[in-house]
Amino acid sequence: MTSKRIIDISPPLKEGMITYPGDVEFEATPLCTIERSGCNMTRLVLGTHTGSHLDAPLHFLAEGASIDEIPLERFIGPVQVIEIKGKEISSKEIGEGLEEGMKRVIFKTTNSPLMERAEFSKEYVYLTEEGADLLVERRVELVGIDYLSIERFGTPSFSVHKRLFSAGICILEGLNLKGVSPGRYLLVALPLHLVGMDGSPVRAVLIEE
Repeated sequence: MTSKRIIDISPPLKEGMITYPGDVEFEATPLCTIERSGCNMTRLVLGTHTGSHLDAPLHFLAEGASIDEIPLERFIGPVQVIEIKGKEISSKEIGEGLEEGMKRVIFKTTNSPLMERAEFSKEYVYLTEEGADLLVERRVELVGIDYLSIERFGTPSFSVHKRLFSAGICILEGLNLKGVSPGRYLLVALPLHLVGMDGSPVRAVLIEE
C-alpha cells in the first residue's frame, strides 16, 4: 500500500518569527533543564493568532462563536487549493476556480515567500469584499490564506472578516503554501481546546488524495 504524502503548511514557531503588527512576539524560556532539574521544560509566550492559526467569529463579533464552540469536523475534510496570481482575491477568480459544493478553500498567492521573512509586509494579497460575499453565497465553511491576515492591511472596519464570520465561516491564516500545487487535498488543521478564545494556533497539514 502506498502511503499518501503529508504536506506541512505551518511555519515553524520560533523566536524572531513574523508576527502581525501589535501581536505578541513568540518567546520560549527554559523553566527546567536536565542539568538543573532532571528534565527539560519550557515556558511559551504566544498569542491566539501566532503562526498558522484559526480565527473564530468571536475575533470580531461580540456575540460570535469562540474557537471551542466550533465543531471539529469543520477543520478536517476535503479542501481545494486555488492559486491566485494577482494582487487581490476577487469574486471573478473565485467563481472561475472554486469547485461546486466545496466547503473548504485555501488561496495560494504570492504571499507564501513573505511568510519566511522576519519582517511583516503591509503589501500582501488579500480577499476583497466581493470575494467574501461570493464565498458566503457558495456556502463555504472555511477559507484559508498564506499570510497573517485575509484582510487588506489597514482596513478600519474589518469588513471582510465580519462578512465571513457573520456567515459562520472560519478563517485559517498564516499558512506557507510554497511548493504546494493547486488542487484537491484533505485538510487537517485542529485548534487547541481553548475555552472562550477568539482563535488558536494550529498545526495545519494537507494530505494528497
